[in-house]
Amino acid sequence: MANDIYQPLQPNEVRFLRLLPDVGKPAAQLETYPLTEVQPYIALSYTWGNSPCNPGPINRLYEIKLNNQSFQVQENLYYALTYLTPKVRDRECLFWVDAICINQNDVEERNTQIQYMAYIYAHAVAVYGWLGVPNDVEEVRLAVALMGRLALIFRDGHAEDNANVNRVSLTKTPEMEDIFPGDANSDCYGGWLGIKEIFERSYWWRTWIYQEATSTTDTTFFCGDEHFTMNSILATIFMAEFFSEYLQFPNSFHCIARGGAFAMATFRKRGNFLRGNSLLDLLRAVRGTRCSDPRDKVYAVIGMAGDLPSPGDIIPNYSRPLSEVYTDVVRFSLSQPGHGLRVLGTVKHLAHHWRHATAASAYDGLSLPSWIPDYSQHGVSAQFHTEVAGSAWAYNACGACKAHYARIEGSRLVVVGHHVDKIVSVSEIWEHDTFSTAEVKSWAPEESDNMYYPTGQTCDEAFRTTILADMNSSAKSRGHIADWTLLDANTPALTADEWPRKKIMAGDLSIASFGRRLCWTNSGRMGLVPPTTQAGDFLFVLWGGQMIHVLRRKESERFTYVGESYIHGIMDGELVTENSDQQTIVLE
Repeated sequence: MANDIYQPLQPNEVRFLRLLPDVGKPAAQLETYPLTEVQPYIALSYTWGNSPCNPGPINRLYEIKLNNQSFQVQENLYYALTYLTPKVRDRECLFWVDAICINQNDVEERNTQIQYMAYIYAHAVAVYGWLGVPNDVEEVRLAVALMGRLALIFRDGHAEDNANVNRVSLTKTPEMEDIFPGDANSDCYGGWLGIKEIFERSYWWRTWIYQEATSTTDTTFFCGDEHFTMNSILATIFMAEFFSEYLQFPNSFHCIARGGAFAMATFRKRGNFLRGNSLLDLLRAVRGTRCSDPRDKVYAVIGMAGDLPSPGDIIPNYSRPLSEVYTDVVRFSLSQPGHGLRVLGTVKHLAHHWRHATAASAYDGLSLPSWIPDYSQHGVSAQFHTEVAGSAWAYNACGACKAHYARIEGSRLVVVGHHVDKIVSVSEIWEHDTFSTAEVKSWAPEESDNMYYPTGQTCDEAFRTTILADMNSSAKSRGHIADWTLLDANTPALTADEWPRKKIMAGDLSIASFGRRLCWTNSGRMGLVPPTTQAGDFLFVLWGGQMIHVLRRKESERFTYVGESYIHGIMDGELVTENSDQQTIVLE
């Protein structure tokens, strides 16, 4: 029995595994140490459940020996122990594995130990990321060799500046034959097939890897016996993206430059794992990831949040209802100076058909008050950019009224605001995730040369500003307008200066408009609104809010919160002064 194996832990104590020689199955002894006095150890990052190459029920269990007793682990962990035990023993290190070192049947212990995990991964001598057993051993061997070659080119092409794409000069020459997938029977093509398999593994979508595999500790990733580093991942993603844009790269490999590995590697590259990032920024980074318990969307990142001065601000507790955990996030954010109502930007209500298309959790359909973000949702639109250079607010719809006065009263959020407009029409949702300007162009006003009176632009200029939410994410500045010629240009025809500008503009267009609708208001304004917005919804400035907020009246002063919006021409306090009429609004 597992409970016979585990002895109670004292505060700040952690168990580690001492892996034993092969006895026909993995074997280990549990050893307990004070957290700050442990011997050198390696921490494991992996996916719970079955091996990725053996789809099926999640309850496939295998026996190992733990403290000379039989102990059952899930399939993927069994293979991780089988493959990695010799490597850990060769380094004469202890091994930390959450599913074994924490008594999973003791909720109080889990609540305590989870608070140590950021420290555990940050202070390991190494982190081993286990991707599972390969489906095709030879393809994975070729893949890892190819990733090594790509890493060398990436390093040499970029010198010390890995962010500057203009310094890479590649053309489809004979010298590229060992890295470009030409002949489908070649080793190079087989290598790209192996890379595709590696990058499509479920591991990259795990919420917890943002803490585990992106800590300051070096991470080595294993797929069977083959291994590679974070630098190889970054190089492979960059080169796949470069090939996709410039050369005849097979469509089946385009996914390599996107997806979970790309998101995690970008998170690592930007240093988002370093303490100093806000809890809301971290929650945004992991929004599209997967976890078996949706509380982990919060608990997996609190150890990295720089605005959580002590773990007591949000304490892991797996006994609490999910709604209370997510309410804690709102309460914490509202208490932080300078945050204003930023947390409302994380509220995303899915359109009805999206809810069915993206359901992937036992908690889908969870009934929450409209103002509480449901971080278990997947497939939501991106948040608007909220900062410009100098960490200033990107928008300032509330003008001088930056104190929010918001308070939580049971299942209601009480805020103060000012009604500014009403929505009279909405477009279809931009919902195809393959980038194309066709859908968003269908929103364009018919009388494009007419005057857009709120700003003095033509309607066409106002429209092309609106669909970017007036934002350039690279320059972190306002005052930008979509360039159809650039966005629709054939990439190989672009100059070295034009390609990165197109990438940035296309990205900003997707962030601002994808998953949203264009709206027109009673006062003749246009804007970007959430997908669930309807004609008849109200637009409010809320005190302490950067954005314009879409509310749906229930009765009297009670409203459903629909979401944040960008309404062109009133994003900088144009309609609000300290003397503006204000009303108390109850969000339910």
